[in-house]
Amino acid sequence: MLMARLQVNRDSAEEWDSLICPRIMETLKKNMKQAGECIPMKSDDWHFQIMGPYDQHTVDISQKSCSCRRWDLTVLRLTREHMHILSLGS
Repeated sequence: MLMARLQVNRDSAEEWDSLICPRIMETLKKNMKQAGECIPMKSDDWHFQIMGPYDQHTVDISQKSCSCRRWDLTVLRLTREHMHILSLGS
């Protein structure tokens, strides 16, 4: 049963137009669009304060943590604030 499910997933992945799952791409695009509503303020090389339309957060890139605590769970769960920081580049 498990092997059959893995094969079905592999077969569906071969139809993708990109290397990233389309559902994940939709989530990333939505978060990037919402990142435009946020204003980052750089504190130092590793710390940012993000002011959103309804709230604000402090992000520590070196520790991969944020006051919203989402990065404390996983790095892959990026919110619009995190996407805005990553879009700034170096």
